[in-house]
Amino acid sequence: MKKILVTTDFSDKAWNALVYVLELYKNIPCELYILNTYDLNSTQLVTTVSSQRVGHFYTSIKIVSEDRLKKTLEDIQNTKLFKNHTFQTVSKPGSLTKVLRQMTAQYKFDLILMGSKKVSNSKQLFLGSTIKRVLESEFNPPILIIPEDVIFKPIKNIAFATNFERIYYKSEINPIIDLAKHYNATVKMVRVYNGSKLNTVQHYNTTTLEDFFRNVKFNFHMIPDSSNVEIGIQSFIDEQEIDLLAMITYKHSFIERLTREAVIKKMTFHTKIPFLVIPADHI
Repeated sequence: MKKILVTTDFSDKAWNALVYVLELYKNIPCELYILNTYDLNSTQLVTTVSSQRVGHFYTSIKIVSEDRLKKTLEDIQNTKLFKNHTFQTVSKPGSLTKVLRQMTAQYKFDLILMGSKKVSNSKQLFLGSTIKRVLESEFNPPILIIPEDVIFKPIKNIAFATNFERIYYKSEINPIIDLAKHYNATVKMVRVYNGSKLNTVQHYNTTTLEDFFRNVKFNFHMIPDSSNVEIGIQSFIDEQEIDLLAMITYKHSFIERLTREAVIKKMTFHTKIPFLVIPADHI
């Protein structure tokens, strides 16, 4: 049974992500932990003069959180998508990253689910401050990020963006293999290159990937380097009709550059599809 940690702030994006994952694993037994975290905002803290008052605020927020989690469970039952799933609700004080760190240490989750807000009027995934902090915290489970307006459809093509420059481990590739097997999907490995051929190390690593993916459909793609890697990958997604994008995050990876870039506009990754971020097994 898969164990999935679902984060929610009771927004439309969070609900959409939850519905997506219920559809994604509709025929797979899953135990879902639906997590809401809460904290006092800066204004409440500044105006609060006693520890008793702080305790009152926290109690009030906790009651609201628990009530809304109960309502979320009722909404799930109305979807008729829960036949193979069990649910637990978790309401905890503190920042999301702090609580995630505690819960991932306590439980062995197979996946963390997050919803992402769209940018302006376009269906694009925005790596906002909350997701950015979570990705930088380097949690062990893979993180599946669902854009706000994405509607589930069976996965036919998975893009695995990588540069073939590091050794791959089976634990990193397994989340991709599991989805590819379940949906009989094709894994399309894509490298953005600068015109140079693969070196000896890269050739060895592609051979390793061929072995890992031997029981699923897969192929390799090279796309020319451009001034904007994000645009290159997005073009590939559009041309190849990709349903899900997967990447491994490790030092000097594309994800690290994306999340650590100081300029806020560089935090926008223009993908209209679910985004699976897999932690490196060996950093």
